Amino acid sequence: MNTLIRLFLVVTLCCFFTLSQLSDAKEIEVGLEPFPPLVNEDGSGLVIDMLNTISTNNNLYFNFHIMTYGRAKRELESKRLQLIGLTPYQLETQQFYEYATELNWHINTYVDFFSLNKSFFDIDELPDGSIGTLIGNADFFSEIIDVPAIKFVEVSSIEQLVKMLALGRLNVILFERVSIMSTIKKLAVENIYYKNMGIVPASLAVANTQQGIKLKTQLDKLLIQLDHQQHFSRFINYTAKDDDGKVTIDNNSSL
Repeated sequence: MNTLIRLFLVVTLCCFFTLSQLSDAKEIEVGLEPFPPLVNEDGSGLVIDMLNTISTNNNLYFNFHIMTYGRAKRELESKRLQLIGLTPYQLETQQFYEYATELNWHINTYVDFFSLNKSFFDIDELPDGSIGTLIGNADFFSEIIDVPAIKFVEVSSIEQLVKMLALGRLNVILFERVSIMSTIKKLAVENIYYKNMGIVPASLAVANTQQGIKLKTQLDKLLIQLDHQQHFSRFINYTAKDDDGKVTIDNNSSL
């Protein structure tokens, strides 16, 4: 009987400490824009794997929501999200940094023009509404390549961008290289050319509040311990392409 009582007490204490730890776990609402393979539309991706890795044994729980970048910024500003991405590290608009601040972590991404006709790479000749990008990115890209925002069209998905380009409804796409190239390959759209328009470090941002800065400090300390080169090797190797050329869609080309 004493043995049964001791066993009952041990089980009860284990349950108590487990529940206590769960109740103390910090739940973080995260809004991420699709950015394959860093962030995929199905909720997988290298960045998501990274965050799940640092959550292990650190009493953190990330609740991921896939959404447009524009919506992610609005939700962060209204305090309904605690972490968003991927942001153009230290290159967002001044208005953005009034309510947000970025982590120290970032990964370099290549931003390219994509078009069926290389003559459209002449920015000055592009008409209004001819450059396609994702929702929430036009203002930033407008500043980066120094063209009026009126030349941009924002849509909600990468697949929509590529399909609009294939149908001739856009002259060019301006977005991250690997995301667009992987979608072009998936949709088997041929004869698309690309031209690099610059390197943009991608990061994650928290709210510019006392609570947000506290979260940033915690995440920065955890992320600095990550083997960045190993975790993102597949992505980093693919960015080492020529600055311009033709997108390869054969099944032997890897992403």
